[in-house]
Amino acid sequence: MISNLKKMSFSTVIPLIIILTLLSLGILIPIISMVIFGAILAYYVRYISKKIKPYVKYNTLSVFLGMIILAVPVILLLYFTFTQFLSIAGSFFGSLQQAATGNSTMNLPQITDAVQNIGLPGNISQGIDETIKSAITQFISYIAKLAVDLVSSLPGIAAQLLILIFSVFYFARDGDKIISYISDIIPDKDKDFYQQIFNSADDVLKSIIVGNVIPAAILGVLSGILYFFLGYPYAILLAIISGIAMFIPIIGPWIVYGILGVFSILVGNTFQGIMVIFFGWIIETSTDFYIRPRISVQYSEVHPLVFLLGFIYGAVTMGIPGLFIGPLILGITYAAFKIYREEKVKSNSSQNKN
Repeated sequence: MISNLKKMSFSTVIPLIIILTLLSLGILIPIISMVIFGAILAYYVRYISKKIKPYVKYNTLSVFLGMIILAVPVILLLYFTFTQFLSIAGSFFGSLQQAATGNSTMNLPQITDAVQNIGLPGNISQGIDETIKSAITQFISYIAKLAVDLVSSLPGIAAQLLILIFSVFYFARDGDKIISYISDIIPDKDKDFYQQIFNSADDVLKSIIVGNVIPAAILGVLSGILYFFLGYPYAILLAIISGIAMFIPIIGPWIVYGILGVFSILVGNTFQGIMVIFFGWIIETSTDFYIRPRISVQYSEVHPLVFLLGFIYGAVTMGIPGLFIGPLILGITYAAFKIYREEKVKSNSSQNKN
């Protein structure tokens, strides 16, 4: 078969490979984001697996244990989030029913008293009061609809999750074979360029965790401690939201600190409101301007704008997987242009010297 392949015209082989590749991508488009996300997660699983390998006899077992170790924090995060949301849903069950029928007459005397205490004219206070209650009612109705949509989409989510699990496992276990295969088909003259691209991808993947996820986790833990000691309900859920909000540019966790602080002051808990804003500022400043630079200094060559755009538009276009896929794609693209430019400058300099 190999001898026959050698006799084939190269001009027919390449078009055939391109056509088959396009057809394969057409089949995989609905799940391509999960496959790529699985490949990215496999990078971290392989790192954990290599640490476990000396103590485990089989490579497959070390990969399986690496997947479990990586999954534990995610499962705990989802568990606490889900239980907190269930608690909130139970508290507002009556309001959910009213909002669903459009007959909501929510009784929120505390908000009414707070608005009246501001000292505005009666008609303005009443308007603000009704606006706040209407917004809360619509929000609860939206959450109810979201919950129904989530339940109806569970089969699709389960299928996507299954694809993700298998992708992580096989990419982690057979990663060396994949890299070797790619290396074999790359022309020798281009291998140095692709090696630099691979090294840049490695930096981007490390930066996603070291420069972004870890600082967000630290901020979430510190915020949770703050909420607990200040007596806020659902401290764990607020801590999780604060950590996730750190990925939002400019605003960041202030979307949580600010709302909590202003609301606490409005309802008469002035000390609580001032404290959450003050200590929230300390936590956010320390995490963003001290902890993040300290732990991600070795990956400073990756421009921060790359991560900013990657996180935002990756998540918008591909959902949660986009938080990882977006920065990776933009990071590799940025590195490719940078490496090409450097090589071009070196080539021009050598030509000028000659």
